[in-house]
Amino acid sequence: MLPLALTLNNFLSWQHMAAPLILEDIGLACLCGDNGHGKSALLDATTWVLWGESRAERQEDLIYQGAREMSVELEFLAQDQRYKAIRKHISSVRGRQGKTELELLHVNGSSQTPITGNSVRHTEEIIKDLLNMDYSTFINTSFL
Repeated sequence: MLPLALTLNNFLSWQHMAAPLILEDIGLACLCGDNGHGKSALLDATTWVLWGESRAERQEDLIYQGAREMSVELEFLAQDQRYKAIRKHISSVRGRQGKTELELLHVNGSSQTPITGNSVRHTEEIIKDLLNMDYSTFINTSFL
């Protein structure tokens, strides 16, 4: 899996990205900078959008302080094909569980064809099959 573009909205320290983070043509990257500038948030966003998992205990802990919803969009290359995953979460009021949506698209030029499953879990399984790895494998082999 090669990440190509990442867009965050109200995700951890990233309230609004002015433009997507373009990662295309970057084979190896080093995230460096001062503490609190959002480096780890980029990694958490990647794992959350694909597998629904991160270092946080609850999805609500990933929402930018004061916001009620967040979204992450990741365009990536897998099996020589382009895909886009879009995950959104809206927190609920009064302690109820919020609502999460996950959409998966096959990207071919300017055309985007939905290949989303019947549920979030089903779509996550499609992503695991596309990537041939789960969250645990990714964080143990991709993070240095």
